[in-house]
Amino acid sequence: MITLSSKNDHLGVLRYIRAHGLRQPTTVITHGLALFGEQLDRTAASDDASRAAALEQICLAAIDINDHVLAERCLDRLKASPAFTSDNNVEGGLVKDSDRYWRLLGRCLEAANDFEGALELYDTMLKRNPSNLVALQRKYCVLRSQNESSTEDILNALNQYLGQQLSDVSAWYEMAQLRLSLADFKGAAYALEQVVLGSPLDADVHRELGEVYATIGGLENLTDARKHMAQALELEPSNIRAQFGLVSVSQQFLDESNASSTKQKKLDEHERLVAIELVRYGAGEIIKSYKGSKLFASVKRVIDDYTENLELE
Repeated sequence: MITLSSKNDHLGVLRYIRAHGLRQPTTVITHGLALFGEQLDRTAASDDASRAAALEQICLAAIDINDHVLAERCLDRLKASPAFTSDNNVEGGLVKDSDRYWRLLGRCLEAANDFEGALELYDTMLKRNPSNLVALQRKYCVLRSQNESSTEDILNALNQYLGQQLSDVSAWYEMAQLRLSLADFKGAAYALEQVVLGSPLDADVHRELGEVYATIGGLENLTDARKHMAQALELEPSNIRAQFGLVSVSQQFLDESNASSTKQKKLDEHERLVAIELVRYGAGEIIKSYKGSKLFASVKRVIDDYTENLELE
């Protein structure tokens, strides 16, 4: 790209940034204005498709830096271009009534804080194609960002998106956080289980899922909490929060087990022994983590309380 820039190949720079998926709005605008002029009225692209793609790129860059005047100017130039006014609506092209243009218009409406207009646009797109993933995604984002949006509308929008894109791990994590904000811990646990399926090597996700299961409580959920905390530590042994979490949920399992019936205690004897060993293991890892630090004495006193209580089990 440096070579293209030094040769003042402005269109080449824009193509390079677009092809490599780079996010450099300032560079895009600098070369875009040099290519088309301040008013974007200069014919500098080799064909209508290249001009439309470049104007779209400049428009998105303008949105990135909150230059709404430039973004609107790009839209005006696009609407005046031969490609836009053509009746030949090539699939995937930036032409009249194409989803690509409507998505760009929706982004501009959002950037201008016209959220009502953006929602109307996305609803229109979804009437045309109920499985339009971009429209579903943007509709959820708009609703989520608005304080006046009802929880039911937000959940419905995210559920509609996930109904079309079950493999989107980030969307499942978003669902988990939304459920947690509503204190729906069972719903959050289900969503995080989907995240684990997509990101099984993410220690923090295992740790967070363990915390949710511990919050729900009950011997079965606490058993699952232990498993995920242990998995988090296996993946990231230095994860201090997971170390404390393993000690906490294992002790919580022992406390609930002690409060259960005698019959239940016998059934869970093996699990109780596992929990005791996990408390000891987690305590040992915590001591290692804090050894030599200023907090070592305080942490050791807390951990000693856990390990000393094990002798009474």
